[in-house]
Amino acid sequence: MNAKASGTVASGLSRRSFLSGALASFGAGAVGVRIFAAPPGWKPPKKPNLVFGILSDTHLMVEWDGKSLYRTMSFSYIRNALKLFKGRGIDALVHLGDAAHRGAVRELEFHRELFEEAFGKTGGPVKLFVAGNHEWFGECDRIRKIWPDPEAWKEHALCADFPRHWERVWGEKYEGVWHKEVKGYHFFGRHWDDKVDEMRQADLINGKAEELSLAGRKPFFVLSHKRNHFKCNHSLRAFPNAVAFCGHWHQSNADWKTIYYDSFGGFFPTIQCGACRFDGQNTLGAGEGTFKVPADVDVNAEGKEQGWHSNKVQSRQAMIVNVYDDMVVFERHEVGEGGKLGPDWIMPLGEWEQVDGKWKMDGRSHPFSRDELAKTVGEPEFGRSAKLKVEAVKLQDGGDAVRLSIPLADGNPASRVYAYDVVVVGADAQERVPPRLFKSVYFEGVNAGIGHEPHGGVTTLEIPKAELPAGNVLIFAVRPLSSLGTKGKAIAAKYAPKAKVRS
Repeated sequence: MNAKASGTVASGLSRRSFLSGALASFGAGAVGVRIFAAPPGWKPPKKPNLVFGILSDTHLMVEWDGKSLYRTMSFSYIRNALKLFKGRGIDALVHLGDAAHRGAVRELEFHRELFEEAFGKTGGPVKLFVAGNHEWFGECDRIRKIWPDPEAWKEHALCADFPRHWERVWGEKYEGVWHKEVKGYHFFGRHWDDKVDEMRQADLINGKAEELSLAGRKPFFVLSHKRNHFKCNHSLRAFPNAVAFCGHWHQSNADWKTIYYDSFGGFFPTIQCGACRFDGQNTLGAGEGTFKVPADVDVNAEGKEQGWHSNKVQSRQAMIVNVYDDMVVFERHEVGEGGKLGPDWIMPLGEWEQVDGKWKMDGRSHPFSRDELAKTVGEPEFGRSAKLKVEAVKLQDGGDAVRLSIPLADGNPASRVYAYDVVVVGADAQERVPPRLFKSVYFEGVNAGIGHEPHGGVTTLEIPKAELPAGNVLIFAVRPLSSLGTKGKAIAAKYAPKAKVRS
């Protein structure tokens, strides 16, 4: 809802004095100890053994001239990612597919040219690339119309001869499943191809397990555009030290639930990497887990229908992975405007043992299991001076509403806020249990890098007055949440709903 604000008619309320019933409406917050998350500015004591960058779902599309980039797109965010990667001295570059939006050879060539611009035409990081479903879209009307001649189409559509075009663009043989070694660490890739069942990737890994000494504490990495399913993961159950990466879903890595473990079999983690797509759409709410934004979450109709987070904050995402003797550190970056999406994820490496058929490390579940992550994420908190602001506003349709402005909950740098729970209580109502209104809203800058939040990190929520509970005085209380549902302390403000509204 768009609204026009009037003067402020609310006063701040201290944590000690706000209505106890409002705070009690939230229930008990989760209590956990941060174990495997790194606060901003954290640096490990030594140089990593291996560093690799990850891009996924860049979706570059060719213009109708068959040569240039489509008019609404830009190379800038991919350039930003490659510049970031080069500055970190990456040993390898992973691309998880959907580079070519409509399956044109030219769209793949854009990526080669950007790679060579950043790293030179020879040398550079090892290429660890897999194709996605969009690389196979060359039969679409767009590509057929750009190259209507059948012979010309064969030279410009990847799907016309995928192995030949892939080898010509990247200078390496196309194999449906492949293995590469980088600085003593092993990577197994699978292209999106109807002829390449995911079990072929599992068979490749199992077939090389003894030769490559894959079992043990040292991690190895499994790459695909689309996730691998239970049968494939189950066949790799002997390797809790495996880490899989996929793309395809465009889920934002601001959401810790993009680390999948339990729901993918509980054998090893799969990390869904956020898209570096041209339009910056990375959806929030990975669709499972302890925290779900209620149906009345303050997003527009399109967001509710498609699951996109529609706060008008574009987000192009990339990841850097640092491998040490005793841990793997995952950095989540936004490469449109810059900054990290939150504290680095840290996965410790240790000795594994099976207890009742489940892998344990030091007697605990996998550090990337949901229970362990909930202990890790901590609780986002408001700063000591944070205050809510409540204004009377007039909606564009003429209706009356209040606008709640929520300050950035940045009081705990080790736990970035993801969303806010809001409760409104009629403070002077006669009922024994005063009427309450509940709302939830995403943190407006959740997909932005730290330090790049819009509007100074303030999140606004507009509530029609008809929805407010009865009472001459209302209490608005707000509690910050992480993407795993852990909750910080609430702050609150009083509001008098009979205040005049300026049009």
